[in-house]
Amino acid sequence: MNMPGSSRITIHPAICDGQPTVRGLRIPVWQVLEWLSGGCTAAELATAHPELEPEDLQACLAFAAERLKPLHHPQPVVPDHNSEAWLLSRQRQWLAEQDFLKQLWERPATSPQSAD
Repeated sequence: MNMPGSSRITIHPAICDGQPTVRGLRIPVWQVLEWLSGGCTAAELATAHPELEPEDLQACLAFAAERLKPLHHPQPVVPDHNSEAWLLSRQRQWLAEQDFLKQLWERPATSPQSAD
């Protein structure tokens, strides 16, 4: 299975236990990223692993960047305090609060029970 946007990063259950690899070469993406973060240059990697192409290194970086992007969460909608829907919801809330307070006020007073 190819990753979206890149035919260079593949995932196959039989190769490296299904980890993302570079073109199915049994070189996991994490390994390439570890080499790069450890200070290996593209030239050093090309010498040590001639099967890797410069585009493979870029694909590994792009893959990591895509995987680390935060999920898109829509921004909460700021209520428009002048909209009719907002005014009606506030009115319903106010009426419900008034009804609740009225019920509390009109509740018959109970006398404390004496403990004999």
